[in-house]
Amino acid sequence: MTQGSDQTTACWLRADQTELIRSIAESAGLRIIEAGSPDGPHPAERLAAKPVNDFRTLLATTEADVVLLADASGSVRADEQRELASILDAADRGIQILSFEPFPATPLLLDLPIWREHTDTTRNRLHFIPLARSSPAFFDAQELLEQFGPVEAIAIRSLDDRSAGSLGARLFGSCEMLISLFGVPQSIDAAHAGITPESLRGLTGHLSANARFRDGRIASIFVSDSAAAWSRSISLIGKSGRIEANDHALRWLKPDRTGLTEDQPAEPGHSHDPAISIIAEAIRAALNPSIRIAPIDMPTTLAVAHAAVLSARTGQPESPTTILAMLGYS
Repeated sequence: MTQGSDQTTACWLRADQTELIRSIAESAGLRIIEAGSPDGPHPAERLAAKPVNDFRTLLATTEADVVLLADASGSVRADEQRELASILDAADRGIQILSFEPFPATPLLLDLPIWREHTDTTRNRLHFIPLARSSPAFFDAQELLEQFGPVEAIAIRSLDDRSAGSLGARLFGSCEMLISLFGVPQSIDAAHAGITPESLRGLTGHLSANARFRDGRIASIFVSDSAAAWSRSISLIGKSGRIEANDHALRWLKPDRTGLTEDQPAEPGHSHDPAISIIAEAIRAALNPSIRIAPIDMPTTLAVAHAAVLSARTGQPESPTTILAMLGYS
């Protein structure tokens, strides 16, 4: 792979994402040489890149160092297996896959040979970005928990418009953060404003979810892809007070109302859209071999996210552990 600030990149994106992707690529040191879109050749033309008219063709033929998948809105359930196969085949060739969207988007695909037969080395070339726990302030919040002690309640919020990822992506990322901090909930009770699809793919609008744990702890998630601007935060509450963290700052508010605040310096430029610097930093981290980020627990994360989607469809609490047991991951 090309090192430094000249990593060749093939990109799949919607037309409305073009300027965001251009800014992210400039900040992250990516050189876009090919681009495809469900909206035709115009995004490629605006990026001065070679146009590719098909998602799987882009993955099968590219010789770029990196593939950036900014969109999955054209994906349909009938094509999900073939799309995942194309992604894994590209990763098998040594290409790093960076995606705003989770692939796969349903836990059922994890039980198929298409996923199980690939090595961890191949699967670990798939990077969901931006992962909350790789953000410095969120990482520091996790480190601070040793001093903070037991957490009784957590609230996670992830908001933006669709340019930086769908509602399904926001939910997937929030569930991954919940699991890394709290483990797997006993049940999830979710509500979705709109018609709820069968999986994360195609999920849009707003979703709220309440999670219950066997030991009495509770959690809430609120996500939206129709919220105008990037905002991602967590609140952790326990007998030692409250920890508040977002992508740029961390604060521990103690019961005596004193506080410890640590601010992460903002990256110069692009201050008008925090998503640019946050995603660019996540890309640099994913492509830097000296930075080791633990891989996502895909079965557990997809099970928790799918339980939220299923609950929104049924109007009843759903169990992630039941989904995991059905797939043989209990």
